[in-house]
Amino acid sequence: MDEKRFDHLVPQRLDDSGKFLFWDTDVAMAFVVFVMLGILVSQPITCAAIGAFAAYAYNRLKSGRHPGLAAHLAYWHLGLMRPRELPPSHLRELHG
Repeated sequence: MDEKRFDHLVPQRLDDSGKFLFWDTDVAMAFVVFVMLGILVSQPITCAAIGAFAAYAYNRLKSGRHPGLAAHLAYWHLGLMRPRELPPSHLRELHG
């Protein structure tokens, strides 16, 4: 009989973040954005190298911080993705 091999990575918890190859999804998106930009400007190799550096730098930035760092940065610096849990900033009194 064949012996089944179980040498692939299995998530240990249900709330583990998604992966793209060996990167977290948000780190991979930093790389993919630069590759797509490189395709648009006909410099895919150069922009892929810049994207790899950007992904590495972002991975170093987010290490040891909250898993939702990308959402926090998008909200505070770009004004995107308003959190559902927080009330609008003009409301100063919280009840409950």
